[in-house]
Amino acid sequence: MQKIKSFLKQFSRHWITAFSAWTSKIIVSLIQIISIRELLLYLGEERYSVYIIAFSLTAWLPLAELSVGTSLQNYISQHRAQNKNYDRHVVSAFQIEIFTFLFFAIVIFFLSPFVQNLLFRKFALAAEIKNMPIVLTVCLVSLIFICSSIIHKIYYAVHKGYISNILPALSSIISMILIVIFRKYHIGGQNIIYALLIFLLPQAIVSFTFFAAYFRRYISKLFTFDFTSIKDILVRAFKLHGVGIFTTIYIQTDYLVISQTLAGNPNEIISYSIFTRVFFFFSFIYSSFLASVWPVISEMYHQGQLKEIWKMLKRYLLYGFILMTAGTVGVMIFSKMIFHILAPGVDIINAHLLILILGFYMIIKTWNDTFHVFLQSVNVLRIFWIFMPFEIIINAAAQYFFSKQFGIYGIIFGLIISVLATSFWILPIKARKVFS
Repeated sequence: MQKIKSFLKQFSRHWITAFSAWTSKIIVSLIQIISIRELLLYLGEERYSVYIIAFSLTAWLPLAELSVGTSLQNYISQHRAQNKNYDRHVVSAFQIEIFTFLFFAIVIFFLSPFVQNLLFRKFALAAEIKNMPIVLTVCLVSLIFICSSIIHKIYYAVHKGYISNILPALSSIISMILIVIFRKYHIGGQNIIYALLIFLLPQAIVSFTFFAAYFRRYISKLFTFDFTSIKDILVRAFKLHGVGIFTTIYIQTDYLVISQTLAGNPNEIISYSIFTRVFFFFSFIYSSFLASVWPVISEMYHQGQLKEIWKMLKRYLLYGFILMTAGTVGVMIFSKMIFHILAPGVDIINAHLLILILGFYMIIKTWNDTFHVFLQSVNVLRIFWIFMPFEIIINAAAQYFFSKQFGIYGIIFGLIISVLATSFWILPIKARKVFS
């Protein structure tokens, strides 16, 4: 054991965290990809296309967390760099999360019927699923996970991100076992809600368990309010949250547009879902590394190591470009095999064209993600408030127009056009001013 510890000490904490993140993301991504086949066999094409749209709502729920976790992570990193105690900020963040959970649970309860009608009214199964609480189920279970996932940010801030990386892998393995059992023994009879719970409930339970275990030590301070630290957390959180809102709207516009323009083409929805999942396998690997260096960059910034940060940024851009280029080539080579294994019997659209366009978008997305993380980790946020509204408007308009003309390819065209017109050149200019 001592030899193992001595060996691990040779590596920086963020490299250990990154390695655990890569391992976890590989497990999670592979399970997500493999589960496509299991879900298709369990639900069928029509129900699976509804499942895809419903599951996409989980990407909107992080907005309910109000970026409190990220704000707390930055405060912990700052206090650690200055050798200060950060317990009062942890307690304040805990109190804020309880309030936000209760508030948004009520909002979800009242809004879910309207959202469900908006999303699924154009699907062939609209009448069948009208009285099924699909949106309510997705949002409430996801809300539990999102509010308790503040524990992941704390572990990252104290350089124990490997714990946060283990949890998604654990819950994904549980979900995979469940969907295989449900399909094999025909449990639920193609029930969309069962399928959603299989992939949402395990991660919520696992995350909440670790959340409760960590905050148990602070339970005696639950009703002791430090309004100064609450204000500190919220002020920084709202600055971050504005960026989070813009980012979520931008990223999730695709499935909203798809639900309105391509509801009658389940094969296009499934094709898009499969290849984006495959590409995000590579994106997950890179984003998990960026997440692991976030607190490191924050501490280096507060210690004045700006030139070192600028060198890191350029190095990681190179890593990202190599990874995404290799990923695009790999997906291109094995595209037929991927689709045959994951979606047997589904009419595939022009796979090579879709892969090339997606690959190009993932390369420029990696460029953007790198600058996003480096700037947000040092609380440079105003620039995002300035350009992101324009990026969102361009993206939504282009996706809607081009998807009407070119189907699912138009969705990717909209993403590419909006990035090239805004953040692709704005963020590098800002980063150079901040770090070099």
